[in-house]
Amino acid sequence: SSAASDVYMRQLPHDWLIANSADHYENSEGWYQKTISSDILPFDASSDDDWLLYFEGVYMDCTIFVNGMQAGEWKYGYSSFEVRLTPFLKTGENTILVHVRYQSPNSRWYSGSGIYREVHLYRSGDSYIRPEGLKVQIVDLNTIHIFTDAVMQPDEKIVLEIFNDTGKIVSSEGTDVTITIPDAHLWSAEDPYLYTCKATLLQNGTAIDTARTSFGIRTLSWGKDGFLVNNNPVLFRGACIHHDNGVLGACGFHDAECRRVRILKEAGFNAIRSSHNPISKAMLDACDQLGMYIIDEAFDMWLIKKNPYDYAGETFSKWWKADIAAMISKDYNHSSVVMY
Repeated sequence: SSAASDVYMRQLPHDWLIANSADHYENSEGWYQKTISSDILPFDASSDDDWLLYFEGVYMDCTIFVNGMQAGEWKYGYSSFEVRLTPFLKTGENTILVHVRYQSPNSRWYSGSGIYREVHLYRSGDSYIRPEGLKVQIVDLNTIHIFTDAVMQPDEKIVLEIFNDTGKIVSSEGTDVTITIPDAHLWSAEDPYLYTCKATLLQNGTAIDTARTSFGIRTLSWGKDGFLVNNNPVLFRGACIHHDNGVLGACGFHDAECRRVRILKEAGFNAIRSSHNPISKAMLDACDQLGMYIIDEAFDMWLIKKNPYDYAGETFSKWWKADIAAMISKDYNHSSVVMY
């Protein structure tokens, strides 16, 4: 994580609709409250520390308050987003409220409602690597390009290290670097081999922040010879899946997502299409690790609604660019994503 502290909020993920089987589709509102002690969030107005919350998904139309003041909002229920807390914090305990509004009908499937994906608390100093700031681009079957989005001072530097399953294999310095991977082990659905990239922000030789990401080396191309992965033709044997986990509701638990991918693999599938919204980070990780191609879908509709409270129309027109940017940033390092 891009911070000294990465704290999971307790009792999350949570879906309040699944707990009320008599009124699954009734209009409702939810309030989540968490009072964070100074042991976890030691805010000091005189320091350069900055604090933010990163939400992987809140369904839907949510507003975040810190100590009674509105700190942020997000409309779409499937986007990841961050909220900067620092301007609203005080010394001692701080109370965070998340208001979620559920209006029905709002989709053609069971949506769930609430903070149904994970939440992360980030802390940084005046120099740091931004959340999702470490990006690995596959140039060819032996070359990667790494960009690190960091806030840095002139005397600081970024050290990059690449690891395989036996240890470190190559290192470099800089925020915008091209690296050759000798004898690269390629990623595919049949052989989902992953490398790890670690970025370390150094200040006078001391590490003040780190970021890690896994990635697979694979190339994609398409044309008269079909869809090619690593120059080999691939036919998708796919399924469309929704974001919910059955009796668990909409909660995006990592183990549940891994179970779904494993069952699909055992049944002979090699691809999934997310229906009809950006897929979760937990599912991305599972598909990277177990080997599954993903077609990540952004929206079910754009300007014309299918239900009275769909994410469409004026709300879509105002928010779609932010939602697309969030989806691409989330997916960037995931080898399993082969199409949008």
